[in-house]
Amino acid sequence: MAGACVEEVCRSDLDERLEVVFDMETGDPDDFVTFLFLLGHPKVNLKAVTVVPGTPDQIGFLRYVLHRFNRNDFPLGAFNMDAKPGLSKFHLKIYDNELISESRDALDGSEVLLKYCDEKTTLICGGPFKNVAKAIEKGRFKLGRLVAQGGFAGDNIVPEEKRLSKFNGRLTCPTFNLGADIKAGKIVLDYPGIKEKYFVSKNVCHGVLYTNQTHQQLEKVKDKRQSLQEIYRVMSVYLSRKGSKAFHDPLAACCAIDLSIGEWKDVQLYMDDKTKEWGSSISDNTNVKIIIDYDHHKFISTLFS
Repeated sequence: MAGACVEEVCRSDLDERLEVVFDMETGDPDDFVTFLFLLGHPKVNLKAVTVVPGTPDQIGFLRYVLHRFNRNDFPLGAFNMDAKPGLSKFHLKIYDNELISESRDALDGSEVLLKYCDEKTTLICGGPFKNVAKAIEKGRFKLGRLVAQGGFAGDNIVPEEKRLSKFNGRLTCPTFNLGADIKAGKIVLDYPGIKEKYFVSKNVCHGVLYTNQTHQQLEKVKDKRQSLQEIYRVMSVYLSRKGSKAFHDPLAACCAIDLSIGEWKDVQLYMDDKTKEWGSSISDNTNVKIIIDYDHHKFISTLFS
């Protein structure tokens, strides 16, 4: 299977593809699905990946998958390789009969971001902003667009007819990717060296579900390329145990490719100092946008294109 990927990663039209770096974690399967999605999408040139925290079990797992794609020289970055193991048990069930060794074959995540990010690059973040904040603190970080999964838009932002019932009546809400490292989140929000910041918040992404019906749609097109086959494999394992999966990070990645998938509002993100919950307020003078709705047909079309 690994040899089948050459066609999808060795294209002559790289200049026409979106230049992307992905910052991820591995506590939730949808980060890994997003990794596979970006690795093989025809409109994406995935230049590098950084991992939080970036422990040897995480790096070894990603190196194993990259080997399946004939991408042994792919740049990986880590925030802290000496942290406690960061790979969820689910990930090992995907390749149940394979021997996957731990690895320390990764660079400092902030240095990877400094090398591969610039004004023409989109950085997609699926986890806490530890690597990004560290790169910013080094003083040389420039980025064209950040598309991050996280944040929250409450009743003051989202019209009543577009609200998810579970969030109705709220102005603020806990949000892991900002709340897991509050200092890092504030550094990224305040940093002027990122031209545009888009937040795909839980008021929308919690309504985006991968179901058995979605899986049937993927089954029809999965043979187009290896990345879709791998996603089908991951979700087959997941659906054998659970009925559906919230697709937070894949929505963010699809929005990065096609911003028209989302409906956006210009906002400032803020944290309530007492509750540590996050919210948004409308602002006319900002480079920060938050999603309030999405086009499901466009999302699926981009996800499986």
